[in-house]
Amino acid sequence: MSPLIGAVDWGGTWIRVALLDGEHIVQRERCPRPDTLAAQYAAVAGLLRQCATAAGRDPAVIGVGIAGIVQGDTVVSAINLGIRAPARVAAELRDRLPCDVYLVNDSQAAAAALVGRWPEGLTAVITVGTGVGGAVLDRGRLVGGRGAAGDFGHSVVEANGLRCACGGRGCLEMYVSGRALAEAAETLADSGRSALLLRRRRSAGALDAGDLHDAVRAGEAEASVVLNRAAWYFAVGIRNVVAHLDPVRVALAGIMLGPDTPFGAALRDAWDSLRPAWCGLVLDHVAEDSDATLTGAALIATQRHHIGAP
Repeated sequence: MSPLIGAVDWGGTWIRVALLDGEHIVQRERCPRPDTLAAQYAAVAGLLRQCATAAGRDPAVIGVGIAGIVQGDTVVSAINLGIRAPARVAAELRDRLPCDVYLVNDSQAAAAALVGRWPEGLTAVITVGTGVGGAVLDRGRLVGGRGAAGDFGHSVVEANGLRCACGGRGCLEMYVSGRALAEAAETLADSGRSALLLRRRRSAGALDAGDLHDAVRAGEAEASVVLNRAAWYFAVGIRNVVAHLDPVRVALAGIMLGPDTPFGAALRDAWDSLRPAWCGLVLDHVAEDSDATLTGAALIATQRHHIGAP
């Protein structure tokens, strides 16, 4: 019987866990991310215990893909999780679980699940969810740096711009993330500049980035202005990535980055106008895989724990 591997996708909105047998998920659970860090530790451990009970055995090791900057066993910053000072996340989880725990940035974990797709050259992966993340692959090998390689959400796209919770100003994440676009939708509703968004807020409550896309699809001019501005900032961020890394490709991961979405189409138009004259790079959209962080975290934990090694 092969060992089970535990995996955690610890994001800004959801905590998702799974048990894998090889590459196959055999048990899974999830819950909304609690507000406090103590409650998040309890949620991760509790969900994993539920999966182990259902499977009838404990995992041999656990890989945790977390939305933050990881250095060894410590998360030094994870602003979308409320971690603003170094936290001994792996140690806290080991105290609550029956096996070893390995941490990796969630976007790096998702990229690790894709390593076989791009075996040549340098690839920059940019992800958009609650925040903006990313990873760098060199000939299919994950490049982690000291934990923050690919943290593209905190590249600066507006000098002296909006204050970010990371302590900086003008970070890409402040203009383009799912959270930023949801806030933009709320602003359009509050100001009365979008009839559709105002109706939705009155009937359904809080708005999200998908609502802003729907307003653009409905032909609302103000929503298009907001979305086009966000796309321009994202294209500026990509230009920074290209200038710093000169990658063979930029791979975009996230449903709203697809070429058939309003944001994806606006992004490609903005990139065509901003791309360096010497750069023929085409934006490569990665099909949505909601399990990529889980499978990548499990793979990294297996490698670090040397499971199956002679």
